[in-house]
Amino acid sequence: MSETALVETAAVLIPTVPLAAFAVILLGALLPKERGFGGTTSTVAAIASVAASLVLSALVFFETWTRELDFVAVQAVWVDAIGDLPDLTVGILVDPLSALMALIVSVVAFLVLVFSKYYMNDEGETGLPRYYAALALFSGSMLAFVFSSNLLMAFIFFELVGLCSYLLIGFWYDRPSAASAAKKAFLVTRFGDYFFLVGVAAVFAGFGTFAFHGDDSLFVAAQSALEADETVLGVSAQTAVTVVALLILGGVIGKSAQFPLHTWLPDAMEGPTPVSALIHAATMVAAGVYLVARTFELYALSPTALLVVAFVGGFTALFAATMALVMDDIKQVLAYSTISQYGYMMLALGAGGYTAAVFHLMNHAFFKALLFLGAGSVIIALHHKQDMWEMGGLRRRMPVTYWTFLAGSLALAGIAPFSGYWSKDEALLAAFRNAANEPLLYIPFALGMVAVVVTGFYTFRMVALTFHGEPRTDAARDASEGGISVYVPLGVLGVLAVVAGFVNAAPLGIHALADFLGASAFYEAAAAGAGYVDGFEVSYALSVAALVLAVAGSAAGFKLYVGADEPLKTRGGATTRVLEKKYYLDHFQVWLAEDVTYRFSKLLNMFDLDIVDGVVNGTSRVSLGSGDAIRRMQTGVVAHYAAIIILGTVALVFIVGLVGGWF
Repeated sequence: MSETALVETAAVLIPTVPLAAFAVILLGALLPKERGFGGTTSTVAAIASVAASLVLSALVFFETWTRELDFVAVQAVWVDAIGDLPDLTVGILVDPLSALMALIVSVVAFLVLVFSKYYMNDEGETGLPRYYAALALFSGSMLAFVFSSNLLMAFIFFELVGLCSYLLIGFWYDRPSAASAAKKAFLVTRFGDYFFLVGVAAVFAGFGTFAFHGDDSLFVAAQSALEADETVLGVSAQTAVTVVALLILGGVIGKSAQFPLHTWLPDAMEGPTPVSALIHAATMVAAGVYLVARTFELYALSPTALLVVAFVGGFTALFAATMALVMDDIKQVLAYSTISQYGYMMLALGAGGYTAAVFHLMNHAFFKALLFLGAGSVIIALHHKQDMWEMGGLRRRMPVTYWTFLAGSLALAGIAPFSGYWSKDEALLAAFRNAANEPLLYIPFALGMVAVVVTGFYTFRMVALTFHGEPRTDAARDASEGGISVYVPLGVLGVLAVVAGFVNAAPLGIHALADFLGASAFYEAAAAGAGYVDGFEVSYALSVAALVLAVAGSAAGFKLYVGADEPLKTRGGATTRVLEKKYYLDHFQVWLAEDVTYRFSKLLNMFDLDIVDGVVNGTSRVSLGSGDAIRRMQTGVVAHYAAIIILGTVALVFIVGLVGGWF
């Protein structure tokens, strides 16, 4: 088997193996209890399948890195061409971006599944098969999304990971809060995906292709339409490209929880904490950012769309960070942190920083998964307490959790030399450097800089309340750590939080990730088309300024809350109340859904029933009544028919006589 054929086979198997594990676990659960799969078998099947995907992903990544691969494997026709329309195909796209993302997903998924063995050990033989089946389905769907060779295929798996999110958020479906959170996540993300679906249809109608790669890709078709100044979908090609890019962005905003469709993610913390680590921090929420990166060449053709992406990201980075300042639930803090950090990635993409966005996506996947698993370790130790004011003093009782959590916190706050420092700075640098071409970028750049201070503050407020000071409850005084299922995932992710940033530490002259992504012909075309620079001259002044802000915010948050024994928020005023109420956006969305949309739908329903159906039903009643009256005239008696004929003739003569003036 040739090396290319080996990579093709591995790339096909990477998503297939977890999907097969899902099918096996599901079928096993349907068998009679004495012959079906229990918790142990489901656990082994799911972990083994993702472990296989991890090994294969490492192989594909290594081959892509060393041989600069960039091709579509196993292209197959799904729907034959109809008329002038092209075939609809499925295929596996192997390039630097997909190879890197597959490795990230596989690493995090494997570690989360291992940690789940500890976290979910009290779910028994009935809950575990359902849990691991859903995680296997998610892992396979996410990996298939990553390797999708065209937009339609990507949309299908984009929706499937959303379904898995619904199933896992609502895993404890007997809890009303979990069931409600699952429905909210499903509905809010589906609202965004509606725009994505319209965008997919518009791409095919306007450019006649879904492909991401090759001479027939949608990027080549869009570029050709722009160069020829064609009319597309009844408008100019430039307008069509911008509209399509913004429609796709609708799905991205929903999936990556960007303003204003961010409200589902904090509620999604009702699911098991390992689910939060995998889906709602490291992978599924990353799907939106990955989609913009995958279609970056399309966005590069529209400066307007890029600017919208930058503003959405910059605003969300600060907006979400401010709400994390007052959250008392440790998972809620991490949820708003996730929303904020994905804002940085969107800011980088909108500012032309393709490498910076992918770099921060990678680092964030590792350190945020670490923080969620660390939070999970604490939550289990405290018998499922999540309020940080019921914690304290845990650094002495849970040293492994503490030191690894601290590493993740330093990475999140952007403290050198931890991973988040390098990638966050590149995101800010992208906006700062390219503001010379587009001065409006200074606005999201400024928002991102302010968010640096806020991020440091809420991060070390969380560290201080959770691990420092004296225990504030009996549960905190009696806390203890788990075993190897906890230590291994936390240890591996802790090391990655420290060292992962060095793969592209630009101030040190290291550009390994930029060189790797630059091997893609797709990337080179996208960067050139954007009119922005992606390889930036390092700004040491900006790096120092961002570091000083991060340290200042972190020190202030730690100093204010270390040793605190009562919520300081009670001293707050109107601003604190607004933050606690999450800017009343949840209230607004409920009002919009119940008081506006629902009432309007009731009015429409009344119009439909009373007017539309009333006319139709009235017409039918007249017809039926007339028919019934005529039917009663059919007696079968000849004398009756003769009388009717005579009366009808007399009536007809009389009417004609009146009209003709005979009388």
